[in-house]
This record gives sequence, structure tokens and C-alpha cells, in this order.
Amino acid sequence: MILVNNTEDKKDGYIRFICISDTHGKTKFEIPDGDVLIHAGDITKNSRMTEFTETIEWLGSLPHKIKIITGGNHDHYLDDTFNYTKHKQTILALMEKHGLTYLEHESYQLPAEFGSLCLFVSPYAPIHLGGAFMLTDMSEIWNTIPDAVDILVTHTPPFGYQDKVTRYDRHVGCQYLMDKIKQTKPRVCIFGHIHESHGYTLDGTLYINACLNNSRYKPVNKPITFDLFVHPK
Repeated sequence: MILVNNTEDKKDGYIRFICISDTHGKTKFEIPDGDVLIHAGDITKNSRMTEFTETIEWLGSLPHKIKIITGGNHDHYLDDTFNYTKHKQTILALMEKHGLTYLEHESYQLPAEFGSLCLFVSPYAPIHLGGAFMLTDMSEIWNTIPDAVDILVTHTPPFGYQDKVTRYDRHVGCQYLMDKIKQTKPRVCIFGHIHESHGYTLDGTLYINACLNNSRYKPVNKPITFDLFVHPK
């Protein structure tokens, strides 16, 4: 069972997840407490070290027991294809120092006390205006998502869910990702990237667009939380 944006005390047997994305170097957000904090990419706006440093220090100051983060199309220093090796090493060391778990297209299993849930976390998105972690061909990138994934975290939304842009009023999510979701049936999909589609849809799977900045890069959106039942006490 999933409880979305529950403001009451967490019930026994549930894990509380806090979902954010597209903070773009801003840190003046009210983040509710919970067990697991997930940041679905676009840590920065201009991929400056000051943006990385300030955001990582801010996230490190939050009380969540586990903090998971990935990159996005604005985070060029994290994408190996741009050859910012020293910058990336510095950023990853800072994340480790501040208790953040950086994941880049890989699986991660939560500890037993958090239900041993399987996550898959990826920064990739279809190319449109260029940027980091953007691919012209997305047809095979999702093949590594395991069949037994519980929570899927991607920077791009899947096609058709919380992925509509205001301009041209069209969906811009990844169809190949949506095809994979239909196969694997994760309980929750968390993403960002499309600022104007912040919100969630519960359609068998819970789809969450966790962008905190709107389409004008104004930090007006709120984190989305969900409580996931994992085991009885």
C-alpha cells in the first residue's frame, strides 16, 4: 500500500520517502522529514562547483537516514563524456563526506530495516537541447533495469506521465522507458526534468515528477512524499 503526501505520523511497517528533483543550485526549500530522501537530478543550473558544493552541503545537513542522488542534463561535471574527471572526483568525494549516495545508472538495495527494497537510479534522458547524460538513441539504455525493481528513479519521465510541456502541449517523456516500466512494473517511478509537470499520478504504479523549480526556474514547488508499506512490525 502507498500513501501519498501523508501529513500524519508514519504508520508502523511503512517507510517514508521524500522526493525532490531539479533544485538547480537553489537550497531554500522546506524539506519534510522522512526515512529516505531521493534527488532525481539537475543538482545545478550551470554545472558550477559552487552550485554543487552548496547543494551537497545543504543536502548533507538534512536529517534523513538515507539520501540518494543522481545527475541530470544540467550536471555536466558528472557526465564522463565531457571529461571533467577531476571535477567529478571532487564532487563525489564531497557527496561521500556529507553522507549522500550518488548512483549513476545502477541498482541499489536499501538495508533490511528499510524493507530491502531494490532501486534502480539513472541520470539519462532523450536528447532535445543538448546537455549531460542525453542520448540520441534510448532504445537499449534501459535494458539493464532489473525485473524485480521496486522503485525506479530516472531524470527523464516516462512517456505519458507527468511529462507534458506547456509549449506545444505535448508529451516529451521517454517511450522506451515507458515500455520497460510496463514490463517490470515497479511500485514507484520518481523523476523530474519537465518542470511544468510537477505532481504525481497513481495508475497501478505511482509516477512522481518531483521538480522543485517551475518552468521559469522559480523554486515554488513542494517535495512529494509517499509512505510505502514494507513489512509488519
